[in-house]
Amino acid sequence: MRASIGVIGCLCLSLTGFAAHVADTTTVPEDTIIRVFNGQQRKHDVSGAFSQINGRAVENNPVINNENRTQGLLPGLFVMQNNGEPGDEGASLLVRGKRTFRSNAPVVLVDGVERSMDLLDPNEIASITVLKDAAATAQYGLRGGNGIILVTTKRGQEGEIKISFNARAGMKTPTTTPKLLNSFQYATLYNEALTNDGASPRYSAEDLDKYEKASRGIYENELDRYLYPDINWYDEYVNKSTWQQRYSLNINGGNKNARYFISAGYTSNSGLYKVDKAANTYNTNADFNLITLRSNVDINVNKRFSLALDIAGRQEQRTYPGSRTDASLRVFRALYKTPPNAFPVFTPDGYLGGTKDYKDNPYGLLNNQGYSLYYVRSMFATLRAKHDLDFITKGLVLKGNASFDSWYDQNTNRSKSFKVYDLRQSNGEVEYLPDGSIRYVETGSNTQMSSGVEYPSTQRIFTGDLSLNYDRTFGRHAVTAYAAVMQRIISSENNGNIPRAYLGTNGRVSYAFNNRYLAEFNFGYQGSEQLLPGHKFGFFPAVSVGWVVSDEDFLKDNQWVNFLKLRASHGITGNDDLGGYFIWYQKYQGAGGVNFGWTSLGYTGWNETAFALNNVTWEKVKKTNVGLDAALIKNKVNLSFDWFYEKNSDIMIQPALPNIMGIRFPDFPIGVIENKGFDAMIGYTDRIGKLEFTLSGVVSHAKNKVLNRGEEKPRYDYQTRTGRPLDAIYGLEAIGLFQDQDEIDASPRQTFGVVQPGDIKYRDQNGDSVIDAYDEVFLGQGNMPTLQYGAGLGLKYGGIDLNVLFTASRGTMQNMTGEAVWEFHDNGTVREHHLGRFNPEDPNSWAGATYPRLSLANKANNQRTSTYWLKDANILRLRTLEIGYTFPETLAAKIRMDKVRIYASGYNLFTWSSTDLMDLEARSSHYVTYPIQRIINGGIQVTF
Repeated sequence: MRASIGVIGCLCLSLTGFAAHVADTTTVPEDTIIRVFNGQQRKHDVSGAFSQINGRAVENNPVINNENRTQGLLPGLFVMQNNGEPGDEGASLLVRGKRTFRSNAPVVLVDGVERSMDLLDPNEIASITVLKDAAATAQYGLRGGNGIILVTTKRGQEGEIKISFNARAGMKTPTTTPKLLNSFQYATLYNEALTNDGASPRYSAEDLDKYEKASRGIYENELDRYLYPDINWYDEYVNKSTWQQRYSLNINGGNKNARYFISAGYTSNSGLYKVDKAANTYNTNADFNLITLRSNVDINVNKRFSLALDIAGRQEQRTYPGSRTDASLRVFRALYKTPPNAFPVFTPDGYLGGTKDYKDNPYGLLNNQGYSLYYVRSMFATLRAKHDLDFITKGLVLKGNASFDSWYDQNTNRSKSFKVYDLRQSNGEVEYLPDGSIRYVETGSNTQMSSGVEYPSTQRIFTGDLSLNYDRTFGRHAVTAYAAVMQRIISSENNGNIPRAYLGTNGRVSYAFNNRYLAEFNFGYQGSEQLLPGHKFGFFPAVSVGWVVSDEDFLKDNQWVNFLKLRASHGITGNDDLGGYFIWYQKYQGAGGVNFGWTSLGYTGWNETAFALNNVTWEKVKKTNVGLDAALIKNKVNLSFDWFYEKNSDIMIQPALPNIMGIRFPDFPIGVIENKGFDAMIGYTDRIGKLEFTLSGVVSHAKNKVLNRGEEKPRYDYQTRTGRPLDAIYGLEAIGLFQDQDEIDASPRQTFGVVQPGDIKYRDQNGDSVIDAYDEVFLGQGNMPTLQYGAGLGLKYGGIDLNVLFTASRGTMQNMTGEAVWEFHDNGTVREHHLGRFNPEDPNSWAGATYPRLSLANKANNQRTSTYWLKDANILRLRTLEIGYTFPETLAAKIRMDKVRIYASGYNLFTWSSTDLMDLEARSSHYVTYPIQRIINGGIQVTF
């Protein structure tokens, strides 16, 4: 379901204050524990910027990937799903937008160790916290500039053993499907394009008549089924739906001396391809299977000393048709672009159809090119020790953590190739051999399955830290502090990676006076082996202050304002992504063919390929944040708001320098980018009789601007890149389609090829009566949105519960190109929107044309980056909908259960956007990708 995106602005503003899973997305009460770097604090005492949700907010979301589960729930966190391929449904995560030309990915810490949140079964997650400002991230030093996401897993609770089981299964369907034209429409438009190019039509009237009949399933003879095929390749080889299932088992319990949390999970996710299961003994679908295990154990050895041991394992297996590296791209490109009349799936003799121009028969790609089996086995272990040093001074604690991660992955590729057969000879006719059989034109070769190429790799990561912690109150003075030393070593084998290491210290000192005036100092001092000798370490300080206004006498016990805190922070963090290993080295390479002397003989020598750099450094991110947290009207209304400003300097970029140097200049630390915006959360919770409800919502806004990029001054000021966003799109301003030759003659000369009526008309920006590259201007921001919303509703009445979440993205443009948009692109097919083209032979199509004239050869003018192809990439989705019923405890007890709940949930149920050509959330090359999925799920949860 789709509609105009123009409604998003007013719709989301009117719904601001909605979010799914009511109790988990509102601002938490002031005594709630907030996870911070290297510890935890009461929300009342935190002066940095954070967002946090409970694990219950994500555990029943039917999407497999944990990153996608967070969209619309955490202010300041931007989430964009990339594709829907099983096992590879990852999202792009940004904390407060983009701020650098390099990596903008935040650091993810799982129980304090740098790991991916996708390693977890969702039922293992206790909380997810986003740390946003310098006060929250400075301790991570060189790696804290892009923000930090803390994921905490569940731990055992004192009490009787509790066993929980969650089983869910669901159906997946693509959010969009291509609207491909049939063979008759294709042949008609192909002839029209040839005519527009001044060439003769390819298809005769007889051909068109046969294709028209074929589109209705009518053939004059059996051979015509093969000579005039009409195949929608997408429908032919992509299922309308497929299945996924997930099972989780948790065991929780313990006593005051030992507590445990044990979890096991299994996930199975089937691919969309229609494969011929009878053709092979192996699987060529895009399937994904996952097993996860976890054991978190806490032991109180004595009253002063305690241990915690976390061990987790994960085993995943993915299958692909052909090579893993390009399986989905190659398959979907063939499905999206192969014309419906290019060839039959099989010839009359049972051979695979194809031609010298169309060799990728989709059936062959899915069944006749072998398979890849990708196998990953990983293990994660963390040992924590805590020793109270009260015998030295009250409140002093020594903590130590040591973790070891081991990865092993192996990609087995057993490949073969297939031959395709064309019924038609080069003259377009069918020829027969003396025995009466068809003479085929053969392309390619049939090869035997290879013995298998295996690409194993291993990675081992050691992380260790030791910290001294202090927490004590002296009357009206409360002091907490810690100082830690940390090291992280990453070593890889068999994949060409060089080991990496980090070493540093970090700490925090917090002070509170009278429980209302807060001050905090955080620092990180960290080094990396990637930096220059003598310049490997950097110091990253941050300060923050807070004022709990609601504890003042003039607001104490106020029935309207229950809690109000103002806070501010400023500090410096870093980013050590330099764009490569050891980029400061002077580099040479061997070169031959250097000519000297009168004989011009070639001599072997050496080329200087990179200058030595003595100023390589990390990026420095200065962050300023001002915010407030409040609870109003008997804690029914909870809200938080943060405004931020960031300035990122010393970004490694290549300056604009003259070619007279004779060598590519290296990157220099001269880039400067500012990033500013706000994020907010608001929630309202109340009860009317037996009906409990919550309205809550989040908004995240971030807008960046490049202040320095080493840019050479352009001829025209309007072409300056400095002062524009990071992902700025530049191109021509389209002002319609040329209606006739007179209009072309009266307009500025367009220099991008032959221009005809029906071609795109561009604005002359500089008034020189010529349209060329000097008329390209800033058109908008691409890639990631500048604004994301989450808005929802939660209801509970008796045993019935309902949760709804809408998400929206705004502030970005999409340049519509490639197979999904352009006609006959790369020898491809046509789609429904091409029917709205400007047809020079039909004056009735001119005024209302929604697409330029068709062409096969003269496309240079129309396929320029311009406003004609630019779309607002605004999206509004009904992201999740869940309805559940919890059986009465008396009924559950009869079957020896403590709790029984059944539920149904959906994901990506409805989408409203500016186009239905593609899912605008998927940012892929030419928009050819495994489609993002709509999921409908059902499940049962039991506890006993």
